[in-house]
Amino acid sequence: MVTDEVKAAIARFSTLAPAHNPAALAGIETIEQLPGEVAQVAVFDTAFHTSLPDAAAIYPGPYEWAEEGIRRYGFHGISHEDCATRAARILGKDVKSLRLISCHLGNGCSLCAIQGGQSVDTTMGFTPLEGLMMGTRSGSIDPGILLYLRREKNFSAERLDHILNKESGLKGVSGVSGDMREIVAATGKGNARAQLAFDIFVHRVRGGIGAMLASLGGLDALIFTGGIGEHSAALRAAVCDKLQFLGLDLDADKNKTPPVDADIATRESRVRILIIEAGEDWAIARQCWKLVTRE
Repeated sequence: MVTDEVKAAIARFSTLAPAHNPAALAGIETIEQLPGEVAQVAVFDTAFHTSLPDAAAIYPGPYEWAEEGIRRYGFHGISHEDCATRAARILGKDVKSLRLISCHLGNGCSLCAIQGGQSVDTTMGFTPLEGLMMGTRSGSIDPGILLYLRREKNFSAERLDHILNKESGLKGVSGVSGDMREIVAATGKGNARAQLAFDIFVHRVRGGIGAMLASLGGLDALIFTGGIGEHSAALRAAVCDKLQFLGLDLDADKNKTPPVDADIATRESRVRILIIEAGEDWAIARQCWKLVTRE
């Protein structure tokens, strides 16, 4: 439940999620102005990742970083947990028996390795900037680049923050847009930079899936969710193309016109491929209802 202490914690961590926490806090404070007492609940995107083992969560810097709270927190946890639950329902299995990779691909992108219903690895880290290439965010890059730009080009921290969060990713590489639909349309017109942006995005997703596989030791189902994951047939086909060695076989017809919350793998595929409609709003509502009724 939202208390003054919870609000203070959200404000304190705004430096780690500057695009999210201040807006959430403003919403909470606005609701507090309504007449009467309206119960408010905070459902945190990082909560699902508290199960990460230390080997996945701790960065290989000085150990003092970990003692100060600098570690991998992960994000999109609400989506990843909800997708795991719904994937088990679609497959008619117990989620605790499944090894899943959830690909939340939208303007923000992250992967999560889920085993026994718990997060064991993920691509976002200390902030939502780490990991995959995104709409306008760079994802993981060599930190030496930032040192170079700071030292040799005199870039301020504020300028670097803006570049990495607002002017990179699909938008930065393509020069067209951070929207995958516009990127795909531009590639169809022969735009070389848009094609490069698409290719980098696919390369990063495949590489991330490979890393998640190493944490799971195998795979029962690959999940696509989020705006790009649900709606870009071209992206799904490109990602799956190099994963056939896993026994994963995408049904091309189902991929082109997929139904909602469905398996789009061929009957022969040893790994199931699922498209699950992002339902973070309902996942949050369910958690709020459980907490409020328990209170």
